[in-house]
Amino acid sequence: MKKIFSMRLINLPFIFLLFGISHLNINAQDSINKTLKDTIAYSEENSQKVIEFGQLIETSIHESDGDTFLAKLNKNIFFDRVLSDFPKANREDPFIKGYLKGMDNALKGFPNEIITDVKSGAYYDFVNYRYDTEAQTYYALFRLYSSETGMNYHDYRLVKINGELQFSDMYIYLTGEHFASTIGRLMQYTVPKNSIVESQKPNPESLELLKAFLYNNNGNYNKAYKIMDGFKSELSKEKFLLILKTLIAGQLDEKKYLKSLEDLISTFPNDHTIALNKIDYYLYKEEYYEAIQVVNQLQNETEDDFLNFVKAGIAFEDNNYDLALNLYTYTIDNYPDFFEGQSGYLSTLVLMENYADATLYLDRLITEGYDKQDLVEYIEEEDENGENILNGYSISKNFADWKKTE
Repeated sequence: MKKIFSMRLINLPFIFLLFGISHLNINAQDSINKTLKDTIAYSEENSQKVIEFGQLIETSIHESDGDTFLAKLNKNIFFDRVLSDFPKANREDPFIKGYLKGMDNALKGFPNEIITDVKSGAYYDFVNYRYDTEAQTYYALFRLYSSETGMNYHDYRLVKINGELQFSDMYIYLTGEHFASTIGRLMQYTVPKNSIVESQKPNPESLELLKAFLYNNNGNYNKAYKIMDGFKSELSKEKFLLILKTLIAGQLDEKKYLKSLEDLISTFPNDHTIALNKIDYYLYKEEYYEAIQVVNQLQNETEDDFLNFVKAGIAFEDNNYDLALNLYTYTIDNYPDFFEGQSGYLSTLVLMENYADATLYLDRLITEGYDKQDLVEYIEEEDENGENILNGYSISKNFADWKKTE
């Protein structure tokens, strides 16, 4: 079973952990919206600018243009958002100055994370936008999807500078919080004693947490997981760290990954921000109805009809082929260039033993530009486990006759 969530774009914050850990603030809240005024008024003109912003970001990623992407990031406001939980922070303080410099250097590689995924076959698409009345600004939603690493959403918070839109932060669905909040928490982990948080007491497991981060960065996932799974203090209940533990466990084995998901969900059973993690958990438990219910909630929140493809895959795993076929039909009609949707539709027809329609669909794919020999090889090839889900059709008379046709 492939994971729904995306493993990418979570390692970037760890670059900042070179400063060392001494203090922790476990109860940090995302209070940024109350302290900053990176807001935009709602208007038709601004709405059109948001659409243009979304199209520009999408194009910059697809064309591997990281410079254009970075030009739309307002780093000054982003840094203000990171520091918003530190009212005594002085940007000239050696620690703060060094931290922001390291963050600035790391942010330059941020778009390359996405670009690398897209070059490897992932999709990064502008989905839609919304006006958040509480935050008093626009958000532009993007979907990152890969068959290898799963799905994640990035919700860009927008600000208007000299008539042009930029983004000042990003809500990342996998972590369930704004990126600035994540970085701010990492800063709290690394802040020197009595530097900017005078009242904090060191957590006895802080140094162990640093070791776990460093092990993770070096690819030693077993040691990183062992440390994080052994926490006894309030660290064991910190949502951000529990999510990181699931990501690390996902690099190891299914048993550890499932345990980590259970730890996360049992600690935050009613938290809607861990929807992607819940979907994976229900899939591993083969609780397909529950998985689709969470996807429905996510679809209501994002208004992303691409999630019909995810629901199709869940229905397929549940052997509910009628529902899967309907959802795959929607996918191929609305995302005609998305081969995984086409593959799912074909596989469903084959498992329903509807070989006549499978043949007709192959003809349709050829009219849409696919090469016949490539399709033949796709239908006949075995996966890395020596299996072929299309085997019933590949040995059928329908397929044999179709191969003979010109």
